[in-house]
Order: sequence, then structure tokens, then C-alpha cells
Amino acid sequence: MPVLKLKNTYTRKLETFEPLMPGRVTMYSCGPTVYSFAHIGNFRSFLAADILRRVLERNGYEVRQVMNITDVGHMTEDHLADAQGEDKLARAARELGSDPFKVAAHFEKAFYEDARAMRLRVMQGGEADDRALHPQATRHVPEMLAMIQKLIERGFAYVVDSGEVYYEVAKFPEYGTLSGKVIDELEAGARVDVREAKRDPRDFALWKVDVKHLMQWDPHSPKGWPKEDWDRYRELVPKGVEKTIKPGFPGWHIECSAMARAHLGPVIDIHTGGEDNIFPHHECEIAQSYGAFGSTVPGPHGAPDQQSPRKSFARYWVHGRHLLVDNKKMAKRDGSFFTVRDLLDPVAAGRKDLQKPLADAGFKAGVPANVLRYALIANQYVQPMNFSFELLEQARASVERIQRFFEDMRQAAGDATKPPSDRMVKLVNKHEEEFDAALNDNLNMPNALASVFTFIGAVNAAKPEAADAAEALRLMESFDEVLDVLDRSDRSGLFNTGDVSSWLDAEKLKTKAAHEVKHWAKAADREVLFEKIEAGELPSFEDLAPIEEMDAEAIALFVAVRQAAKKAKDFKQSDAIRDDLKRRGVLIEDTPQGVRWTLS
Repeated sequence: MPVLKLKNTYTRKLETFEPLMPGRVTMYSCGPTVYSFAHIGNFRSFLAADILRRVLERNGYEVRQVMNITDVGHMTEDHLADAQGEDKLARAARELGSDPFKVAAHFEKAFYEDARAMRLRVMQGGEADDRALHPQATRHVPEMLAMIQKLIERGFAYVVDSGEVYYEVAKFPEYGTLSGKVIDELEAGARVDVREAKRDPRDFALWKVDVKHLMQWDPHSPKGWPKEDWDRYRELVPKGVEKTIKPGFPGWHIECSAMARAHLGPVIDIHTGGEDNIFPHHECEIAQSYGAFGSTVPGPHGAPDQQSPRKSFARYWVHGRHLLVDNKKMAKRDGSFFTVRDLLDPVAAGRKDLQKPLADAGFKAGVPANVLRYALIANQYVQPMNFSFELLEQARASVERIQRFFEDMRQAAGDATKPPSDRMVKLVNKHEEEFDAALNDNLNMPNALASVFTFIGAVNAAKPEAADAAEALRLMESFDEVLDVLDRSDRSGLFNTGDVSSWLDAEKLKTKAAHEVKHWAKAADREVLFEKIEAGELPSFEDLAPIEEMDAEAIALFVAVRQAAKKAKDFKQSDAIRDDLKRRGVLIEDTPQGVRWTLS
């Protein structure tokens, strides 16, 4: 298998990836907290994990990726290890005047929609409906309480008079390894809000108690629990948890430790997230998993600590850097905070303030999802990213160039049966190797994309025949297994001279009426249109009015009628046909290769 090197946050070094089990990879990605719509910074992190997964699969691994849904326990001041403030879901429910469970369900559904639009593989096909791959925190309280009880029994956690449970950081000297924070820094941060009941300012809550909180679980009574969850809890903890633990809700950090173990096992290969997850969230996850189960993983082959297991339940920790907007942190107060749906459809999202800047950048109806995906994956995940409308323009130009090349090669390839030339085989092999080498070098997307566009330029210059075009097409489809920005459907295409001529030839036109155009218009309106086509006569522009369904052949007819108008130097009608197509959702472009069309 190809050798992948990843920046491991745990060691702050580039390490060679080796799975714990040959041929298989387990991967946990911190997912959304569903108290609002996910923003583009969130999705930059999710997409970095998506690219990593696709590269692993390209390298021949079978990948099981779990992305959780946080729907309880995430506080407003989560930059502190012992997060303070109001629960984000509770606050959202109060502001929206709704039940927090309903709020969570609403925003979870919205996330699924956004994730599918952005082509996250973990949300495609059967994986989208597999709850084991998208565990909800609220449905894993049994696993969390079982883990909390383990921590108490092993001496890593304690219960205070309020009935809350805290992790005792002093019992885990390795705390701070992931983030690189030293004791002084940890203590300074912890003292922001010191609670007298805690043994150490650094200790963080595993179980919180707040009678005002709208989401509550009583660890000593089935009241309020879903029956299957209570039954599972009693199986996991037959004797129940410590009697002094009071009804409450879990802390944020315990959630991922419990869900990763439940759905991936005691140790995993890769844990991903944004750099804001490093501390405190992932730091606390490591402490919890070691404290409860003694979870350790070996260092990579040849690493100094290979023989000395790392006290971590994940072998590789992979974090993406922050996304900025115009070189500043996203902020709602200055209009630089963007959710995915803000950009995809600003009108539906209620962001009228975005309509003009997007229109000025050429996006009158919002940013196409594949263009936004490209913009968010185009730089290397370990570098900060600066987002701007200019970046979106550049992304659109890049996607259009890739799409145009794909369609040109598909058109040129036809039904090629001959083998490609040696020259094309060498060119394909060269750029495929460059693409893979870049991706396996810590997901170096800029270098990978440079290889893609160099390949496009070289092939275009060669003007390939069918067999070579088919080989170039194969490689582009292979590239897109990672990039996933192409529209491979019949919603776009290219009509060359031959395609248009078939509608201008009387005999060929007669054959079309019988089997290709019957479904275009209602029976009462299509008589004149069909009579002319059956007679081998090209319809007039006015004859096309009854057409309702715009498929490739219908668009070809419009293009042929337009071509006839241009040939007759009736440019007014030619422009009118182009405008009518646009009204019908079809954009056309005259190119040296022919007329390119796209269904918007």
C-alpha cells in the first residue's frame, strides 16, 4: 500500500501511518453541536476528515468512520476544561421558544442536508442512515455513566456534595501532552472559575447537576429515560452508579470518549477535529479513556516510543487549523459569519446582506455546493485558511475548468475500444503518481491540485483521439474520487458540430420523432411540433413553446434552431432562444469545441 504521512498532534511530528489492524482503519471525527446551523469553519474541519478518509480508501484501506452528533452538555464557555456557562442547546431552546430535544432534531436534520450537499462520504449512501456511524449523545448516556463509574472505581474521579462528578487531573500526569500545555498554563486557565468543591482547579466535570437544566437523567430511576436506554444502562452497570451522584446531565468531554468506544472499540487509529478541539476537549478525552480503561496505543514503527505505549486511545490525532474571513475571526457582529446554507442559498437563509457581494462575485443564485466544497479543501489542512469572495471566484473558475475538461474528454472518448497510446499512458502515470504523492504527504492538496491542472493543460495541448481521451477521462474520474467536485450526471454536456447537424438533417430528423421526443410536451400542444419533425422540417422557435421537459435532446433541438437562426444572420432570434433557455434553467456557452450546456 502507498505510504501516508500525517502530522500527529500528539507528538507534533510527521509520522508514517500504520493501522492497528492490517487493511482496516477506525476513525472518529468530532461532529457538530446541533444548537444552530453549521458554519464554514465547522465544515472545513469535517471536509479535512473527509479528504483523509478518501485518501485512506484510495490507498486500499477499509475505513469505518464515526461522526458524532452532540445534542447535550456542550457549554457556552467550552474553551475551559471544566466548561462553564449555559448549555448551548438550552440557550438555543430558550431563544427559539422550543423544547431542546426539538431544537436538536431540527438542527441535526439541517446538518444532514448540508453534509450531503457538501458530499461528505460519511453522509452518503447507506452510511447516512446508520445511527451507529452518527451516534447522538443523548442516546449514549448509559455508556457515559458506565464510564464515569469506572473512573470512580479506578480512583480517577470523585463525587462532590452537589452530586456532580469530577475527573481528578493530578491522577494523570500525562494531561497536557496533546496540547503541549504545561502545568502552570493549565492551572492559570483553570482558575478562571474555580469551584470550591473541586480538589484541584484543573479538574473538570464528568457529570453536571443543575435543576434548571431542561435535559435531565436520573441514574437511580427509570423515570424519563427511553426504555431501551435504561435497559442498556442496567446491563452496563448492573449495580448502578455511586448513590451520591444526583440527577443531571453529562459533561461534553465524556460524550466522545464513550461513543468512540461504543462504536469503534477500546482503541482507534485516527481521531480528527479542528484545532479548537485540542484543548480541552481531546485532552480530556485521552485522560478519561486512560483513566477508565487504561487505553494505550503503540507509537508508529521506528518511533522512539514504539516500545513504550502511548497513554492515548487514538494512535493519530489529526487537527485542521482555523478558518478566517478576510484575515479575521468570523463574527456575526460584522457580517463575516457564514453558515454553509448562507452561501448556498442566501435568500432562503435570510441573509439578504450576502446577495449583493455574492452577485458581484458572479453568484446570483448562491454558491454551488461543489464550488464551496472545492474552496474549503483547496489548501492544506495544517495551514490557516483565509476565506473571501475572491476565493469563491477562484474556486468556481477551477471547478469549471475541471468540469469542462471532463466533458470534453467524455465527448472525445465516445465508445473508444482501442488501447491508449504509450505517450498518454506515460502522461497519466506521471500525474497519477504526483497526485498520490502529494496527498500522501500529509494531505498536501495544493500540490495535488497543481498536478491535476498541469495534466489538464498537457492533455488539451495534445488534442487526444478517442482512445487517449478515454484514458484521460479515467484519470479525471479517479482524481474526483478524492475531490468529488464533478457533476457526472446528464445535467451538462457538449454539442459538437455533428450533434447539431443531426437536427438540421431532414432524414435524421424524421427518425427522432418516433422515439426521442414524445414526452416533451402535453399531447394537445405538440401536434405542430411533431408534424414538422416527422416531416423532416426543423421547427421554428415559436413551435418550441409547448416543450416542458428539458433533457439533453430537447436542449439539442433548441440549440439547432438557434444555430439555424445564426446561419440566417437572425441574431435577434438567436439571442431570444438563448434567453429562453436561460429562463428554462439551461445555460449555454459557445466554445471552439461546440455548444456547452448546463442545467442549473
